[in-house]
Amino acid sequence: MALFAQGLLPASFRGVPFAVFASEAMAGRRVALHQYPGRDEPWAEDMGREARRFRFRGFIADGDVAFAGGPIAFQRATLLAACEKAGPGLLIHPTLGALTVSLVRSAIGEDLGAGSFSTVDLEFVESGKRQFPSLLTSGRGPFTAANLVKAALAIDVVRAVAVVSRAGGTRRQATVTAATWSAAVGELGGDATALHRLAARLPGDHGRFAAGGNAGFTATRASIYDRTATIDDLVVAASTARTAIGTATAAFGTALASADLANMQGVAPAAAALIAALAAACADPADAIRLLLRLLAFVPGRPEAATPLGQAIDRMLRRATAAELVLAIGRYQPTSGDDAGAMIARCGDVLDALATAAADADEDDSYRAMRAARGAIVEDLRARAATMARLRDFVLTAALPSLALAQRLYRDSDRADQLVTQIEPVHPLFMPARFQALAA
Repeated sequence: MALFAQGLLPASFRGVPFAVFASEAMAGRRVALHQYPGRDEPWAEDMGREARRFRFRGFIADGDVAFAGGPIAFQRATLLAACEKAGPGLLIHPTLGALTVSLVRSAIGEDLGAGSFSTVDLEFVESGKRQFPSLLTSGRGPFTAANLVKAALAIDVVRAVAVVSRAGGTRRQATVTAATWSAAVGELGGDATALHRLAARLPGDHGRFAAGGNAGFTATRASIYDRTATIDDLVVAASTARTAIGTATAAFGTALASADLANMQGVAPAAAALIAALAAACADPADAIRLLLRLLAFVPGRPEAATPLGQAIDRMLRRATAAELVLAIGRYQPTSGDDAGAMIARCGDVLDALATAAADADEDDSYRAMRAARGAIVEDLRARAATMARLRDFVLTAALPSLALAQRLYRDSDRADQLVTQIEPVHPLFMPARFQALAA
């Protein structure tokens, strides 16, 4: 069975994959039935939508690389641990995409073939918003696409490492490549947590040099940060973010050092957590995109990274970075229709290159996930750009102050800061006579 065959997605719960024979989605309305003496017909009172339930019948198999399987006893233990963990979890449904659900009941069956095969019966109930694999324009499309990239890389890295380890790949090749990448992430984490970057989190107007992604081209754009934040809070936030990156780096190294090369099932989630820690340290989505693109351009200089096993680890980390890039783009606010188009061109080429690399490595699941991710960000950014003004060229006879220019162009002097950010003059009192700005 090939993943993504006929549009189906690989099923998993909390990152633990399983094959599916059949699934059911149960939905309806909550009805309170009222019956009265002497009245033959009851009254059915509609109380709202019933909670959706999802039931799966499937299996896990010993050493099945197609489903990232290892020893059957390990798969049973991993699935049981995922089922017993408290709180809602992420379910990848073969047809409905990423769902936040709570487990109602589970059963793992064994028979005479228990040494190599177990049946699985799982029932879930929805818990929160669903995320479909369709390309939506509210940020859900990028969210689902990023999760699919993570699911595909987790499966492909198990396959790739299992193959190359049999061909003579060593643990040192994997650990040295991972350490080189971890050092690069740590360096970028220092960039992300520099106080002049984090100053964007402070409330108020900090001008075009320190406002980060909060200096939108509309004066009414709200900050997502706490309005009571102070510089002391930023020092604490920077320290916390650097500690989180260090903790994720250590966890990634430990997972790689202790993993069985024939079944590196726990390594991909640790790699994804490391890149997610870097993205979480960034002050705004624009800064996250800048650093993640720098990380994708990183080339390990160690000879171990050029080996087949080192290349498999390199591909895994690049795809984990691409997943965070897609999430950052989903949160990014374009400043104009032209800015959205430039972001599509800038990041689309990167995702195309990663998709091509996945295809060259015969990792079809990651190829399809990367192509879907590219389509998600294109659809999302185009839909948001459709409601934004375009840039146009302005030519004036003389230099004007930003306040007078905003009043003249837009009949709104409050948009003076927008013009200063967009045009970047030497001084706001002397705006250039020729510039590009929003048409309306």
